[in-house]
Formats: sequence, structure tokens, C-alpha cells
Amino acid sequence: MTTEIFLNKRFIITGLLVVASLLFLGIFSQSDKVDPVFQTLVVSVAFFLVVPLLYSKIVLKESLKNLGWQSGNLFLGVFTSIISVGVAFALVLLLSRYTSFSTEYLFPVVVQTNFLWFLGYELLLVTAITLLYEVFFRGLVELLWLRSLGIWAILFQTGLFALLLYLAGDISWQQAPILLFCPFAGLIAYSSRSIWYSWGASWTFLFLTDVFLLMRQ
Repeated sequence: MTTEIFLNKRFIITGLLVVASLLFLGIFSQSDKVDPVFQTLVVSVAFFLVVPLLYSKIVLKESLKNLGWQSGNLFLGVFTSIISVGVAFALVLLLSRYTSFSTEYLFPVVVQTNFLWFLGYELLLVTAITLLYEVFFRGLVELLWLRSLGIWAILFQTGLFALLLYLAGDISWQQAPILLFCPFAGLIAYSSRSIWYSWGASWTFLFLTDVFLLMRQ
């Protein structure tokens, strides 16, 4: 009975933390006095990375393994990553062929014209963004909060990511690749019980997508 009460309390408190974080990030308004990129970076790191880590270690006093910070199942992690990246990239090809996706997905000008800037963009910015999303949505939401729901947690974390984009007014072709791969990343994390494979797969997919779209522009 005590264990059940603890688990219910843990589920409710974690859910409140997730919802509060998403609402804050969704309605967060930037100050005109501070660089918007810097503001976004600081807020994102705080809520997507620092908050989940502190909550798991200090509040729940649990191992970070519950956030997917473990090696997990190597075979399932690699196998589902390869299949997911392949299927998702095929969907990108279809979107590029039958929609305006490839023309409305934009890159910073310096990235389009300078190969070194492109590499820096992919290795630093895309890497950081994918890590933050993995820790929060696949780690905190799917593996820690909703793991009792089984495979349904994949759909819920995808829905919550779409909700964040909606609240932020950022439902656009620019966010299509990362939103498209969200359920695939969830499947990889669910199968392997690790966010490292889903992180690597997310980055690989976004990198291939960016290379493909950049070649078309």
C-alpha cells in the first residue's frame, strides 16, 4: 500500500513538473534587452536539462538510469536507430517531393555559404538541441514519468512535444524534421531503455535531412 501511494505521488508530482515546464516554455516571452538566442539557450538548458537532472537526483533521489542515462540494450538501440533513420528519411523524401517542405525549410545564410559554418552548426547547435530534447521528452517524460504506460508513452511524449510547439506558435516546416522524428526517437528509447541511441539517431537524421535540403536549395 505504501509503495502504491509513493508511486502515485511520484507520478503526479512528475506530471506537474512536466506540465509546468511546458507551459512556461510555451508562453515564455523574451526580453528586448537581452539577445534572444542567448535567452532561448539559457531557458532551454535550465528546463530541458538542469531541471530533470536535479529533480531525479535531489527530489526523487533516484539513479539517472531512470532518465535513460545508461548503455541500455546495445542491439535494440542500434537496430531500431538504423531502421528509424531510414524510414524517417524516406518520409522526408516524400515530403520534399509532394509538399513545399524543401523550399520553406530555411538555413542561416552563413550556413548556406560556408562549409565550416555548416559543420559548426550541425556539430554544436543541432547536437545541443537534440540532447536537450532527449533528456526532457525521452528521458523525463517517457522513461521516468510515463514508463508504466508502456508503448503508449511514445505517443504521449510526441503529443507533448507538438503541444510545446503549438504553445510557442512554432508549428511550421522549420520544425517538421524534429517533430517527424519524435515518435521514432521515442521508439528507440523505449526499446533500448537509453537516450543515447535516440540522441545519436536524432542527430544523424537531422544531419542527413539538412544535407539533403541544403543540396536542393
